[in-house]
Amino acid sequence: MGGGHSHLEILRRHILKPHPGISLTLVSAASKHHYSGMVPGFLAGTYREAEIAFDLAALSASAGSRFLEGQAVSVDPTRRVVRMADGEEVGYDLVSFGVGSSTRGSSLPGVQEHAWTVKPIGRAVALRAALMELASRSGGEAARAVVVGSGAAGIEVACAAAAVFHRTGRSRELTIVGDGKEILEGYSPRMRRRAVRVLEAKQCSILLGARVAEVRPDSVRLSDGREIPSDLTVWLTGPAAYGLFEGSGLALDKRGYLLVDDALRSVSDGRVFGAGDCATLSSHPHTPKAGVYAVREGPVLWKSLVATVEETSLPRYVPQGDFLSILNTADGRALLRYRGIVSGSRWAWRLKDRIDRHFMRKYQTLEPEALLSPGSKRTSTAR
Repeated sequence: MGGGHSHLEILRRHILKPHPGISLTLVSAASKHHYSGMVPGFLAGTYREAEIAFDLAALSASAGSRFLEGQAVSVDPTRRVVRMADGEEVGYDLVSFGVGSSTRGSSLPGVQEHAWTVKPIGRAVALRAALMELASRSGGEAARAVVVGSGAAGIEVACAAAAVFHRTGRSRELTIVGDGKEILEGYSPRMRRRAVRVLEAKQCSILLGARVAEVRPDSVRLSDGREIPSDLTVWLTGPAAYGLFEGSGLALDKRGYLLVDDALRSVSDGRVFGAGDCATLSSHPHTPKAGVYAVREGPVLWKSLVATVEETSLPRYVPQGDFLSILNTADGRALLRYRGIVSGSRWAWRLKDRIDRHFMRKYQTLEPEALLSPGSKRTSTAR
């Protein structure tokens, strides 16, 4: 269930060495999966859609698997079925969930109607079209855009929007709104200072400690009554659990994510597995909801599924303590953080571009020889 990072690896493994005891079905809300690490570059115009998208239907066919397009809405572990939005039920012997996460605060008034999101990630295509339309609009008034969310995704998307406006020569009023005390919470002070300088150079205002009460067609209203004019509002407030597992009887953490053990199995049902943002490791509950972990979980998930089928010993996933994070600033540079290193440079952008393109080649190319490439994706993703 879900065509994200961890399940791409399941397809790859099944293409390389089909397991005779496994009949595989991939269910995804869309036939394409857009790689989140390259979405800001796509919004800025650096990449074409074809360069950031995986054809899930074609990969499934290459793996000898069945592909179903549809949205899962609930799971019944007792009957071993997943119910789809159209009422269809998909039965399973084993089921793995890699459906990602929703966006925090998306139920606030006006968010669904008037704000753009990148989740499901395919919505980035429509967001880019809206951004380009706003940037090319005639008239002397400044384009007004608001990015709600001051984390890595918010910074990258704000930089992408600034790049589009700059390229078209459109004057703009670009604002990042965050409810925390700082941008990039969880990052080092040096990284935050670098990011602030980058945003200031791009004429991007930063409004912190602000809670959004409502998104309107032409503004964002804050809880203190202030109103920020906005022609385009992007909602990037961080992850939230889908309601998919509610009422299932499966063990969940306090936020509603599927609780899994070190073999990525549900702690309450050995036939149910989970990876990526939709799952929480019971032994490492504070692991960030970031794509880099889903990528690392993919090989472990495959081994765990095979071990369950073969009734052999299960593997163990241990999340890394830190990871390389590179944020695209959409000007031929990037902000890089790894352990004690912080850089804002062209070489950081070249490194990110090389890593991301390698990741795409690993799964876009259907020939088994190309799929043998062991590379890994290490950059942070737009969430």
